[in-house]
Amino acid sequence: MRDQKELVEMLWPREAGEFIASKSKDVKINPDGVKKAAVAITDAVIKGNVKLEAFTQNELFPLDKGLSEEELANWIFLVDSLNFNFWTPDGEPKFTVHWNGKTYNGYMAMVASINRAIDEGKRMYDPKYYTSLTIDEVKHIFRSLTSSTMPLFEERLNVMKEVGQTLLDKYEGSFAAVIRKCEKRGIRLVELVTNDFPSFNDTAEFEGQKVAMFKRAQLLVSDTWLLFRGQGLGAFIDIDQLTMFADYRVPQSMAYFGALEYSESLTEKLKKQTLFKSGDREEAKIRGCSIHGIELIVEEAKKMLREQGRDPSGLNSIKTDFFLWEYRMKNSELLMKIPYHRVRCIYY
Repeated sequence: MRDQKELVEMLWPREAGEFIASKSKDVKINPDGVKKAAVAITDAVIKGNVKLEAFTQNELFPLDKGLSEEELANWIFLVDSLNFNFWTPDGEPKFTVHWNGKTYNGYMAMVASINRAIDEGKRMYDPKYYTSLTIDEVKHIFRSLTSSTMPLFEERLNVMKEVGQTLLDKYEGSFAAVIRKCEKRGIRLVELVTNDFPSFNDTAEFEGQKVAMFKRAQLLVSDTWLLFRGQGLGAFIDIDQLTMFADYRVPQSMAYFGALEYSESLTEKLKKQTLFKSGDREEAKIRGCSIHGIELIVEEAKKMLREQGRDPSGLNSIKTDFFLWEYRMKNSELLMKIPYHRVRCIYY
């Protein structure tokens, strides 16, 4: 790979997705599948299931713990710093946590673990606290009901120390200060976070072009928006400029609807659970086509809503991503037959 300085100017996710999709052969966006997914989204919008209040993530926001706005901002920053790589090899037990009367797996289990730790008196919203934790203390915080732990445990500890120390050194320990610096511009926040916190800098090279995926950085903006209901620290004036968050679960839902189609050779690799690396060509194709595919689904769904006399302005890529992510979660047995790409990395 050439030095990044030699690459032409980086494409941000929306342009990167379109660029990758235009050159991809192993992964294709199927217009019929796009329409099928758009029908599901349109139906969900009409039923009120694509409102901010409707998403499952809300039940894990620690709004009943007496945390200040500053502490809530630090909480969401830690959550999205650790929001990567929760898939479990077939046949192995999942990372599982019981908290507040419910049992959670994967990402939701990680968030529940942080909330459980706060209930136990641990200041998980304070970078001074979590950067001083030992690995044994972190293992206890993220203890599982099963024999499984979160994957990439050492990497997660390193990420906690990296982001927490940077927050302390540059922003007096306040993610709210980072947000305020961006003057209500989510895109500016993505830029700042990916520059100042290396573990958020999710990029690759594709066909000689540097492309940005920025999954966790964009998700951090959207989760802040969701947490604060678009008010205060979550009042971003450019929220619709964000794309979907290119991971491995949303493409699985897209493939179920037929919006994404894989070549026979790639399908075989997915079925064999081939472990890709972050930045591999086939991995970049799946993520890039997912980004562009969601843009096309949103466009089609808005058209359908207008045809039914509905206002489409409230629908965006973020809500569509949330809907498809939850679709996978709520229909896990149905989608189990759809193979997904597997990567072990800190970016998603």
